[in-house]
Amino acid sequence: MNAPVHSEKKSVEELRKFTPLSDLSYDQLLEVVEQAEWLKAKKRDQLMDLDDTEPCSLFLLKGNVLMEAADGRQRVIKHTDAAASSPLSRLRPSRYRVSALTPVQYIKISNALLDELTDPDDASEMISSHYLVEETSEENADFATQMVAHIYEDLQRHALLLLSWHPVALSVSRQILEQANNTSAIARWAMLDPVFSLKLLKAAQFQHRPGGSVPNIEMATLQVGPNKASKLAFMNLFRESRDPRALILQEAFRHAWERSICVAAVARRLAEELQTEDPDEAELTGLLHNVGEMTILSYAYNYYREISPQELQNCTLMFSKETGRMVLSHWDIFHSLAQHVSDSTEWLHDHGNDRPSLADIIIAARACVQISRKDKSNPPPPFPQIPALRRLRLDTPNSILATELRAFADDYLLEVKQKLGIED
Repeated sequence: MNAPVHSEKKSVEELRKFTPLSDLSYDQLLEVVEQAEWLKAKKRDQLMDLDDTEPCSLFLLKGNVLMEAADGRQRVIKHTDAAASSPLSRLRPSRYRVSALTPVQYIKISNALLDELTDPDDASEMISSHYLVEETSEENADFATQMVAHIYEDLQRHALLLLSWHPVALSVSRQILEQANNTSAIARWAMLDPVFSLKLLKAAQFQHRPGGSVPNIEMATLQVGPNKASKLAFMNLFRESRDPRALILQEAFRHAWERSICVAAVARRLAEELQTEDPDEAELTGLLHNVGEMTILSYAYNYYREISPQELQNCTLMFSKETGRMVLSHWDIFHSLAQHVSDSTEWLHDHGNDRPSLADIIIAARACVQISRKDKSNPPPPFPQIPALRRLRLDTPNSILATELRAFADDYLLEVKQKLGIED
């Protein structure tokens, strides 16, 4: 049962952050302080049910709440979110069930009191047209915010859903199951599926000595053993891979996988030619450079009926770096790999040293692949502005980046697709 908040926690200033109350005078706000219900709820308590008709407005002071619509759509709101400046589930009957995800503090204010204290015309606008617009906005909710919150919650519960692109998972898993006793062959096939490679690394890290690291996929395969690797491949295909029916997701998964494979190959080639970094590490970092994007795509299944390609692209650009960092951190993937992946997501990353770093190589590989594929999803700035390209002397139109590496990326992708039996 929801309980009242102690009186010392009631504050006029706390009310000013809420949009409908910000223009009220001090005396009016003081009246709200005295007449409103200042409540707190425990985790999993229900603040409001679907179709609730009580003529009041709820304002979130502290904590996180879950809003669930009748059709199953969900939205998480934290007291720090911009959405928390407005009432929760404003229309009546309520279109949402509002539940506490954490211990929360909130205020319940009668709509009659709001009407009395607000100019009649303003009040009418606030409770009708303005509320309708905002409620519609909730229903088409900022799916990016919901998705990232869902990813974080699943990471905390050790239940992250990370999907391979189905055609790749199908071919790679079949080959691994056929090569059950050949560790080198398993590793070679695993490197063609970035998601499966990451899961293999996670399993190997779990078994490795504390503070240690598994330097490449072949070592990870040796660490877990061929039987465990085969089991992971089986689970990756039959439980954690899906064939998306929505065209937007089919194309997004395809493009993410193609970028991953091409960046890995170009990064290895650059590391071999420059002789500055370990080619195996460069290839693995390139393979996993867009793990944040692949995680976001995995969770986009819940929203594919509601989102446009542009919205999905915007979400990826905004949240992929931090999502990738979260996944690698929670899965205890060794720090150097996680740091190189994070650094390589920024076109203008500059470590300040003259000697090229692994992140420089990955950034250069990304730029090469973006150009060769004519990929406009995250275009690089002009080459002379990219520190990594200047450091590697790849920032001119006649550089190796503009010729050999572009052709190499295209040829390599075609070869891999033929090997996996994937048609363009």
